[in-house]
Amino acid sequence: MNELPLRHIFQYLDGKTSEPREYSGAIGKMLESCEKLPVLNFVPIVNPFPELDAAIMNLSTDQKHLYEMCYSISRGNCSLDLAARNPGQLSHARWLTKANRILHLYIGSKCPSTNLKTIAEFVVKVYAPVWFDIKRKSSCCDGGRHVFRMIQLSRYLNNELKVVIDPVIKRNAYFCHPENLLLAMLSDDRPTIRQLGLRRIMKVRTKISTDVREFVIPGLEFDASEYYELIDCQNCSVTAPPPLSTATDGDIREIINDTCPVDFFVLFLPYTGSREVREDCNRSFQFCYRP
Repeated sequence: MNELPLRHIFQYLDGKTSEPREYSGAIGKMLESCEKLPVLNFVPIVNPFPELDAAIMNLSTDQKHLYEMCYSISRGNCSLDLAARNPGQLSHARWLTKANRILHLYIGSKCPSTNLKTIAEFVVKVYAPVWFDIKRKSSCCDGGRHVFRMIQLSRYLNNELKVVIDPVIKRNAYFCHPENLLLAMLSDDRPTIRQLGLRRIMKVRTKISTDVREFVIPGLEFDASEYYELIDCQNCSVTAPPPLSTATDGDIREIINDTCPVDFFVLFLPYTGSREVREDCNRSFQFCYRP
């Protein structure tokens, strides 16, 4: 869901797409040739962008490019070598590439428009940090925390733009379903939160039901101070997480006591198709845009 808020902000500020590879707004039309622009003096978008650790150095070219662009813009200095790199072929399906092009356009614009500044700032402060958080911690147990971080990072936006992205986050907050938040609580670094998650799971496990469980995303509390406070568990249906259906109560208690093997949750990694999307797009261009 990381791309959806960026997509809606871009469409709100610059307009929707007009053709398979074209845009109706001024910013979108300039993205096609943004890599040809020289690096100009630009206003840094200050953000404490972390240095990549060894765990996520195995990134695709586009991802490394995004990191280096954000890192440079946050410090107000972009090398000529980085600015001259190809940010990738523009496609409506490749929002990582679009984010790279947005940043290239920002550093190459003499007087960037207010809308371009707003979109570039969102990329540096929200889109990219959440992207790399997901890359570092891609277990399903971390999904709720990623949604919470996205909400926290986006609170700097004015009310007009919050109205644009908050419904998008809410509609796609599948990782904030009680089942997924319980998984996050079991894997929390804090023993008190793990114990709280254990008590909630043990409570719902005593309820035996043969009804079909309807997966309904509950309403979100955007002012929550913790990820497990994003929903009101007292006013929604709470069921045990399906990944734990084969685990005994003793197995779950071992997780809480941190004696369970680390790979217990690694078995439930979400599928990511970033490389597959890139390859499919490249092949599609060969057929769709032949001269």
